Amino acid sequence: MVFMQFMRQNLALAPLFVIAGAGCAAAVTYPLYLLKTHPEIQIDKKNNPYPWQSVQQHQNIKLINATPAFYEGRRELKRPQY
Repeated sequence: MVFMQFMRQNLALAPLFVIAGAGCAAAVTYPLYLLKTHPEIQIDKKNNPYPWQSVQQHQNIKLINATPAFYEGRRELKRPQY
């Protein structure tokens, strides 16, 4: 209630609060995205101790891919057996 009264009195500060709120939301959601999608980040060591072994050679796990043809060219390669 006090915050809403403050915002009504100072309308010029509204964009500042919106941008700061969006930055805080991004600061929370991006690490959650990384934890969910990247196999090299490990949280649960009991159920899947080696998650990076499930990544195929043609699979892109990066957020931004500058060379998509590189991964498409690796689609036909066999996985090496050691």
